[in-house]
Amino acid sequence: MATTMCDKPEIEYLDGRPHPKVSPKLSHGLVQIALATAIKACAGERGFVVSEVRFDPGAIAGTKKTEFVPDVAFLSRERRQALSGKGREKPPLSPELAVEVRSPSDDLRYLAKKISRYLATGSILALDVDPKMRRIIAHATNGVREYGAGERFEHPALPWLQFDVEAIFAELDPL
Repeated sequence: MATTMCDKPEIEYLDGRPHPKVSPKLSHGLVQIALATAIKACAGERGFVVSEVRFDPGAIAGTKKTEFVPDVAFLSRERRQALSGKGREKPPLSPELAVEVRSPSDDLRYLAKKISRYLATGSILALDVDPKMRRIIAHATNGVREYGAGERFEHPALPWLQFDVEAIFAELDPL
């Protein structure tokens, strides 16, 4: 008898409360891959660009269970080398760069809390990417900046990260 396995919905946790990740659609995936590609090209040998990896910032914050699965993340070589054992697979920290691509049904209050927690637990920059409005909102500890079509993404928190915003959303347009 054959058994089938279904993927369970991915669950994130903030202070012990579960938050199901939204099932992404095609536009979300296209933007996610475009961002990962751009970040990887800019990062070079600085570190690792990953997609849908579980991070455990609750381990360093000393809070109730807090685990996030950013759509895209950057983790520097230095920070990864400092990890050992299970921490290399499920880092007990927030990535230097955390990227969240919005879906139409996202809970924006939860997203705001998540971005705040990223920044409080080691992220240098957190990007809130809105495919519908074609904008990128960059959150850093010293403030928020919005980027839109026709602009070049540049931020002093990660000066090596530079790309044209329109390129991130280019595949959303029909041919």
